Amino acid sequence: MRWLGRLTGEQQAPWLQVLKVLVAIAVAWGVSTLLLGTELPIFAAIAALLVVAPSVSQSIGKGVERSAGVLGGVVLAWLATLVLPSGPLIVLAVTLVAVVVARALRLAPMAANQLPISAMILLALGAGAGPLFGFERVIETVIGAACALLINLVVVPPVQHEPAEQVMRETAHAVADAYEHVARALTAHDDMDGAKLLAEARALRAGIQRTRAAMDALEESTRLNPRARSMAERIERDERLLLTLTVLVNRVIGMARSIADRFEASVADDPTVHRVGAEARRIAHTVRTLVDSHAIDDGRTRSMTLLEGPTLTTPITVPRPHPTHWVLIGALLEDVRQARESLEAGAVGE
Repeated sequence: MRWLGRLTGEQQAPWLQVLKVLVAIAVAWGVSTLLLGTELPIFAAIAALLVVAPSVSQSIGKGVERSAGVLGGVVLAWLATLVLPSGPLIVLAVTLVAVVVARALRLAPMAANQLPISAMILLALGAGAGPLFGFERVIETVIGAACALLINLVVVPPVQHEPAEQVMRETAHAVADAYEHVARALTAHDDMDGAKLLAEARALRAGIQRTRAAMDALEESTRLNPRARSMAERIERDERLLLTLTVLVNRVIGMARSIADRFEASVADDPTVHRVGAEARRIAHTVRTLVDSHAIDDGRTRSMTLLEGPTLTTPITVPRPHPTHWVLIGALLEDVRQARESLEAGAVGE
């Protein structure tokens, strides 16, 4: 039943978000009834339903878009009643014109959808009621949007820091695994699948993209959020770590590409190659130590102990280039150097 999958989603809104929507609708309905004397404040309820968002900044943006769409729809419907004869076709005509106007003005998605909806509902419910009816619907929409924003401020939305850190940790450990696989390949005396090694390294880009998306969601949740004041340093730290991981992914892809294109089993005995392999393992260990130290510093774990083992050493020096495989070794050395510098810069930022 593929069609059923299109109607359902893997991710559902948390119950706190659902509760906020319910409360916002009820409050908007009650306030509109009390202030405007409206028996069916539909516009207020719809505004509250649409404006409540996971973050305060998103609620403000939705409120502005929603109010602008309602105002445009009301004005368009009011003008239509002045120049067009009343009848059922006026609703269809105004709805079509509203869609064209929204497209011509390049309105935001919510405002563009709300413009024809507001015009259609206003003509259907308030035909012949006069311009005051349309003005009341604008006020009703503003009331619903304001109530939704107030609920979002009172029930403070959570800062999406834990999901971002979880994705960051998974990506970091995947990067560390990739460097260990490179180190293992460099010391292998038998044939290994260089294409598979390169494919695994390239797959890390998807992890970086997921982490970037999680960090964007985190930063969005902190805008106008009073909980975000204590998170500024942690977010800045995670941004530095993401930048470091991005560099490390590019470098391990380069190392995997060099191995896939030029590596031979005979070069595994070269001392410089052994040094590169050892350094790749140290990079992997340093990455794991870095993310584990973040978890310990944040108080997210009390049972974890910081990893012990070799740290990054001094840069590798090559007294004499390899007569045959100097291109391979040179490329590996350059990738290791850049990876080291990125990790060292991240450590300084800590």
